[in-house]
This record gives sequence, structure tokens and C-alpha cells, in this order.
Amino acid sequence: MFTGILQKTFTVVSTLAFREAHVFNRAILKPKVRCHFPKPREVKRINVHGWDKRMSTPEGRRVLMRRILKGRHNISH
Repeated sequence: MFTGILQKTFTVVSTLAFREAHVFNRAILKPKVRCHFPKPREVKRINVHGWDKRMSTPEGRRVLMRRILKGRHNISH
């Protein structure tokens, strides 16, 4: 009787763990990279609005913190 309860509990827990792992799978959430060579406009956008540029100034760090606290999925480029 006790082993049957353990077995059922383990099955439910393993199923829940599998489903949650699937929900937060980064390969599904992250879009695929278009190509390995970025276009010139993409380079400019990253240099102006990117993570390194934001972290280099106090105002940029404030922008990042606002976006983190607001719950944005993409914080910067």
C-alpha cells in the first residue's frame, strides 16, 4: 500500500516537473538567430541601445532597472 502511494506521488511529481521544464525551455522562448553576420543597422542599434551602453552610464543603469522592475521580457538589445 505504501509503495503504491509513493509510486503515484512520484508519477505526479515527475509529470509536473517535466511540464514546467517545458514551459520555461529557453530554446522555445528565444527566437532563432537570423544569420551570423548582423546588418549595419543592427550593429548601430546594439551600439546605441545595447546592454553595454546602458550599463556604462548611471542613467542607462536606471533605464535597465526600470525595465526589470516593470517585468519586461527583453531588457535591452
